[in-house]
Amino acid sequence: MTQLDLTTGITPENAAAAAGGELIRSSGKKITGISIDTRTINPGDLFVAVKGENTDGHRFVSCAADAGASAVLISDPDAAGNLPEGCSAILVPDTVAALGKLAEAHKAELDVLTVAVTGSVGKTTTRQFIYGVLSQEMKTHRTEGNFNNELGLPLSVMKLDGSFRASVLEMGMSAKGEISYLTGIVRPDIAVITNIGTAHIEFLGSREAIRDAKLEIAEGLKPGGKLILNGDEPLLSGIPGAVYCALKNPEAEFRAANICYTSGGMMFSAVCPDRVIKDCLIPTLGEHTVLDAMFAVACGYYAGISDEGIRRGLAAFEAVGMRQNITEHGGITYILDYYNASPESIRASLSVTKELAGKTGGRTVAVIGNVLELGNRSEELHRSVGSFAASLGCDLFFAFGKDASLAAEEAVRDGMNESCVFSFTDISDPAAISEAVEEHTRPGDCILIKASRSIHMERVADILLGK
Repeated sequence: MTQLDLTTGITPENAAAAAGGELIRSSGKKITGISIDTRTINPGDLFVAVKGENTDGHRFVSCAADAGASAVLISDPDAAGNLPEGCSAILVPDTVAALGKLAEAHKAELDVLTVAVTGSVGKTTTRQFIYGVLSQEMKTHRTEGNFNNELGLPLSVMKLDGSFRASVLEMGMSAKGEISYLTGIVRPDIAVITNIGTAHIEFLGSREAIRDAKLEIAEGLKPGGKLILNGDEPLLSGIPGAVYCALKNPEAEFRAANICYTSGGMMFSAVCPDRVIKDCLIPTLGEHTVLDAMFAVACGYYAGISDEGIRRGLAAFEAVGMRQNITEHGGITYILDYYNASPESIRASLSVTKELAGKTGGRTVAVIGNVLELGNRSEELHRSVGSFAASLGCDLFFAFGKDASLAAEEAVRDGMNESCVFSFTDISDPAAISEAVEEHTRPGDCILIKASRSIHMERVADILLGK
């Protein structure tokens, strides 16, 4: 029987022991949930007082207790001074680290097939594909939203209980050591690295350093666990003991073959070590999403999912949030993909837009905003996007932001007609670029809208879609 299961309740004593803390006051009430935000706290929750850059959760400990928290996790003993009798207090040196210890101890109690996913691009899409496949034949838990960091992942893990047979957990990072910490909490049976791009290069300096940081995921693998890597990425080649998924590499253990676009998405055959799973259909567009799906095929293969279960799971894929949502308005097809961006993902999305435009007989239109966290390579990488757009045959290019305007400049330099390229450097004014897009596009066109999340490209999309 587990002692750290929120569904049956955790005693304050067990919570303190698992978190490596001291129970400085106990109400005896069990903990049935965990929260880091008093605005969403539920009765019975353990409130974790997190110290951030702009605020300190210890200021809200009394509010948490008033809202029904059964316990608080604190690093400042003075914060327990005004708590009511019905609220326990656990004192630790670091509340974030203590939350991680609590999650690690809980995870160790469970017999759950665990898949951990990281990568510069495609983590969430791959997670969704893997969840779809495993959930066909196993009750499966997954990361919710973007709960993939040192706070979010432990909160996701704590939602696991003994009824689950599998879990798919996403791991994000922006610095060396972060994946090592997360994989130590999870101890996965299968670890997946989707690719090595330039996201966060500002903090890590090179793609090689990004690769090394991503490969930390293998540190937590259970004995006999599987490390599944992108076989088309040269930086990931030759990793001892790894298994590879690929579209182009003929030596990869898992390969996609006979890839074609259909009215319902992408169709392909999944070549596995001992068989071929034919007629795999995914309701997404772009060959890059086929590779994401192949990671799910490999996970399903090692989890013992039937071929039909793998097919059903791939076909059941659902996009999350602001990722590759395709909609039609006024005869124009919009690809709304602005949850996040990197130069690599923009190139992949532009290729999808070009393919769609070929089917509608319309033009390929790019509405691209700034990509952040590229450090001293920002100009080079933004320009590479413009160069790619020109080589692809993009018909219209709209840049939103000073950095994106470098892409527009490069598109002209590489052959796009200057009259088809527009730059808007003021990202506080989405109306200006929206008006230009409306003026120069027509029914049949396919428009990609993409940028880093903080640029808030949904402001542009909402205007264009009449919201």
